[in-house]
Amino acid sequence: MGTTHLNKRLMLGGLAAGLILIALALAFALSTWGAVDRVAIGRPEVEGSGGAVASEGASGSAQPVDSEGTVDDFEGLQVVLLVGSDSREDLQDLEDFGSFEGRRADVVMVFLRVGSRAGVLSLPRDLVVKNLCDGSDSRLNMMLEGCDDLMNGPTLLTLVVEQLIGEKVDHFAMVDLAGFQHAVDAIGGYEICVRRPVRDLRSGLELPAGCTVADGPQTLAWLRSRSTQELTDNGWRPLPGMNDLVRNERQREFLIDLMGQLSDFSSPQDIASTASAVAPYVTVDSQLSLVGAVDFAWSLRGLGSGAVEELEVPVYDDVAGGAAVLRASEPVDEIVAEFLSVETAGDSSTRSG
Repeated sequence: MGTTHLNKRLMLGGLAAGLILIALALAFALSTWGAVDRVAIGRPEVEGSGGAVASEGASGSAQPVDSEGTVDDFEGLQVVLLVGSDSREDLQDLEDFGSFEGRRADVVMVFLRVGSRAGVLSLPRDLVVKNLCDGSDSRLNMMLEGCDDLMNGPTLLTLVVEQLIGEKVDHFAMVDLAGFQHAVDAIGGYEICVRRPVRDLRSGLELPAGCTVADGPQTLAWLRSRSTQELTDNGWRPLPGMNDLVRNERQREFLIDLMGQLSDFSSPQDIASTASAVAPYVTVDSQLSLVGAVDFAWSLRGLGSGAVEELEVPVYDDVAGGAAVLRASEPVDEIVAEFLSVETAGDSSTRSG
């Protein structure tokens, strides 16, 4: 009899401890999620062929995604817009970045997942797009500035990307430069391998020959570098073939490697712990819930480099408004459609609901 009571007490004690752990984990997740900024992504009507958008009110806040959006539904086709902002707001040291007001999209990538396949489409920041504010040709990175009081930057960038890829963006996520550095440090660094010592005086890059587990600032400098130099027997020289497309390739590889590292997490709590270091620097769309975010992050486990396809946009150099720009030599929506057609052949729809 005494043994039975003891077993019951042990069982109840274990249950209580389990409930306490669950409560603590939930409180931790909620506190982390509370540090993440939200932004409304609207779907304003576009007036005429000039590209002017309807006013959303003096506050500049976009209306929520329409009822046809797949809120927190990660079945079928998933399209997530991932943006790296060059905002200096949270940077304490501006030596390698320079100082300017506002923000631009320094990194623009589209994550596509359908069925068992996933792809990452990297869009060059200098790609020429149609500005929905006034119908003019503009660089993609400028879309994050928005249309004054008519449309916030994330909405404008999202709508422009949707026109490019021919698919609706389900969710939007943006991290600024400071948050990016914290994210790399939170996962223990990022391995960069080079044949010779490299540097970039503008981005602050400085790496020795061989493989280096770079910290956040050096990883960011590597991914931002547009003027990489290597040390040869004759001194420093520009890295052969270095251009904005190489920069995009580095960014795609980083994202794919980062998703591969999610396989090392043993529980959602591990992901939440890493996310807590980055949360203050992250902005997501207002339709993404805590449960949806954890669900999505957990669903990426196992997506290593062999499971994610890199999608490239072929471009050519041009000049617009006196500035060097890039133009797509192949419609971007056709690149996306070709990727999706492999999975959806014989299927009438890739989206559920």
